Amino acid sequence: MSRRQSSDTRSRSDASLDRGSQQSDSRRPTLNFQEVLNELSEHERETGERLRRHLQFFFMNPLEKWKVRKQLPYKLVLQVLKIVFITMQLILFAEMRMSHVDFLEDTTTVMRHRFLKEWNDDRDALQYPPAEGRYSVYDDKGLHEHLAYIISSYYGIQNDSFASFSYDYQRFHKKGFEHDASLMAGVIFDHIPHIRVCVDRIANVTVNNNTYDFDVREVHECMDLNLTRSEVEEIQANDEAVVKILALRGVTFMAEDALKISTVVFNFKLRTIHYSPTAGDQKPECYKIAVAIKFDNSRHTGQVHVTLSTLVSYVNVCNGRIIQGVGWSFDTLLIGITDVVVLIFCILSLILCCRALIKAHLLQHKADDYFENVLKTPLRVSDRLDFLNLWYLMIVANDLLIIIGTVAKISIEFRDFDNSLFTLTSIFLGMGALLVYVGVLRYFGFFSQYNILILTLKKSLPNIGRFMTCAIVLYAGFLIAGWVIIGPYSMKFRTLEESSEALFSLLNGDDMFATFYTINDSNGIIKIFGTIYIYVFVSLFIYVVLSLFIAIIMDAYEVVKDRYNEGLHVERSALHDFVATCPQPRELSSPTTQAQYAPANLLNLGAGNDSSRAVRALQAIDNARDWVLQFRGDSRFQSFSNPLNDQVISEGIGKESKNWTREEKQEHLDFARINSNSGDPQAQGVQILVKNQPPQAIPIDLFQSFHIVNGFSKKWYEESSAFFLNVYEYNAGRIEKPTTDGWKRKDGAPQIIDGANSIE
Repeated sequence: MSRRQSSDTRSRSDASLDRGSQQSDSRRPTLNFQEVLNELSEHERETGERLRRHLQFFFMNPLEKWKVRKQLPYKLVLQVLKIVFITMQLILFAEMRMSHVDFLEDTTTVMRHRFLKEWNDDRDALQYPPAEGRYSVYDDKGLHEHLAYIISSYYGIQNDSFASFSYDYQRFHKKGFEHDASLMAGVIFDHIPHIRVCVDRIANVTVNNNTYDFDVREVHECMDLNLTRSEVEEIQANDEAVVKILALRGVTFMAEDALKISTVVFNFKLRTIHYSPTAGDQKPECYKIAVAIKFDNSRHTGQVHVTLSTLVSYVNVCNGRIIQGVGWSFDTLLIGITDVVVLIFCILSLILCCRALIKAHLLQHKADDYFENVLKTPLRVSDRLDFLNLWYLMIVANDLLIIIGTVAKISIEFRDFDNSLFTLTSIFLGMGALLVYVGVLRYFGFFSQYNILILTLKKSLPNIGRFMTCAIVLYAGFLIAGWVIIGPYSMKFRTLEESSEALFSLLNGDDMFATFYTINDSNGIIKIFGTIYIYVFVSLFIYVVLSLFIAIIMDAYEVVKDRYNEGLHVERSALHDFVATCPQPRELSSPTTQAQYAPANLLNLGAGNDSSRAVRALQAIDNARDWVLQFRGDSRFQSFSNPLNDQVISEGIGKESKNWTREEKQEHLDFARINSNSGDPQAQGVQILVKNQPPQAIPIDLFQSFHIVNGFSKKWYEESSAFFLNVYEYNAGRIEKPTTDGWKRKDGAPQIIDGANSIE
């Protein structure tokens, strides 16, 4: 027994050693890129060094970039502000939306009580299972009573209703009505719009004792019930009078018509004024209510289902004024300001993220070109996808959704809306807000204490996808079987959609007893099968499928936790191996590190073929930013929002500047003008070196003047910025005086910053 245990121990140790060796081999670079760079020409090696530094800086997280350049995380600040104002916008919109929905539901309820003869309050309550069956009529008498009730209610809507309802017609102003502003004033019977009746039926049906003849051609007929006052009064006095009056107009609902008629729809329109002092916006609103009462006999079973639907839309036909002290309420101003601020923030966020995606695309193109043409090692698809930031794509998506939703919301607030626009606005704003909140999780992922959720989801998603594929196939089998077998005997499985909803409820342990109870026991075999079916489904999906689902997530969590304990490692690839050969800075906030990642020492992504769409888009965004800064009277180099600006210089210059005289400043400007044609930034910086002034003592306005004089280019600014760093190093005694070969450190080590030779 001991020998077997020792052999098992050795085998496990050998396996662990093999895994460790495989893991170490997977982390070992496939190619020594440093040796490859040393064998290249000077120009290609310099380009490779710039590309390597640029890639290393590109793959830093925002926290590391902030330590390097001390740049305000404006994207993070913008996202936080977006969350605040979008949340405020959604709260205000939800209140307006709920007020609108309450008005629609209340209006529909009033219409049902006014036009459906036997409608009661119990039917207004939403109950499951419903306490009563579907609203229906079952005989000729009930049908005639309902038709008479609809006609009587329509022509008496203004006299019998407590609400302010009116007919949908344009009332001309008459002198007799100028002192009566109610909707009931001045209604002439002949001006009341007619009820429109539409009948769907088949062409003809003939039934004899042993034979029948069906002409199944579909016929759709519509007509207006142009009733007279006497006919309406007769119908109001006697319900049976409606049969004779409708028969005179070719509309009959007799027993022999039961097989012909499929549906009959009564359509009419009303108007109303909605005013709610409890709402934020207290302006009265005029609405048009399109009412449709449908008698559904399509099944021809003797049960005619009766449904009433309404479509409420805003109409701009009301003229009036509101007597109040102020013109704009506080809620109206708050809603308007919030919408404008959200729109501005989303547009700025969209521009910044598109700019970041464009720069990443340009960097990927340059890296791909350098690897393929110089290093002779093409990048893999996975390496190219590393340049695509899915978080930025999600921010772009939520910005577009919020912008579209906000524009639609503004149109709603100007009363140019309908129900579909309200629905689309809520979808756009709701989905946009969801993506905004999800996008903020990206910034939590930069802290090891908070990114466990993101890493666990990222690790488990592939396995969850494969597991869900099998689970969905199994679920679909149960779904089809339950719908086909149990559907005719249970209201919860009557349709495929209802069957899926019932199974999903069972999967979460909800409504189990009701599902057993609703299976009709008239068929004993189906009752037994349904019971066994539910037992098997619940046992399989709750005890097996859900448990495995949770186990996959827990396994991913354990892997992530173990990697934290062991130390995370980067996957081996040509791109990451190339970046790994770049020396890691010991302290990100040191001046040397800041100078190392200065834009002057990285690649110029805007250089190259101007015909590229990405380059033109990047230049257009930068030009727009320059125009805004120029309009404000600022310089693009005064803030670090420009990626070509060197934060180290902008922080250092002018901190200890003395009050230079105008003559001293003019002397330096004259020297810069004299040497501007030569394009030699070192010659312009030597004048300051002769003065023996460190960069901290150079006034900011003088430094900016060097860029303004004779329209010096952006490239000159980069070179002069790097040169002033060398001036500072010289004054600190860390480098020797400049020579034609550039700057050299006293210890003989190569100088990282080379203002004269660092620009391509």
